[in-house]
Amino acid sequence: MRIAFDTEALLAFYLGEQGGERVKAYLEKIQDGEAEGLLNIINLTELYYILHRKDPAVAEDKEANLRSYGLKIVTVTDDKLWKEAGVIKAKHAIALVDAFAVATAKVKTAQLVTGRDKEFKGIDVEIIGIR
Repeated sequence: MRIAFDTEALLAFYLGEQGGERVKAYLEKIQDGEAEGLLNIINLTELYYILHRKDPAVAEDKEANLRSYGLKIVTVTDDKLWKEAGVIKAKHAIALVDAFAVATAKVKTAQLVTGRDKEFKGIDVEIIGIR
């Protein structure tokens, strides 16, 4: 099983919001070697800046904690990945950061764990909505 994450799902976990326990369960599967976890660097950047606005120390702590689960950070140096994000953004009314999450799932053949699945309706990836 290969799992990619969008930012909203990870924020639900770190901020104790609805669905956060489901995200924790997926992160623990990754940590235990039962699944491979992926996070695009653009989504990590979004998570970091949102938490940094609340408290820079929290941002540092949560970023280190997230890496401790064993997620693989996906860079955008792969032309196939960033071009796929561009195509997704061109065809769908979603945020650019969400297009990168979708592209990561699509290019890496993963399921996408999201906070809300309405935004991803009609996009050709397997969605796991946590709410």
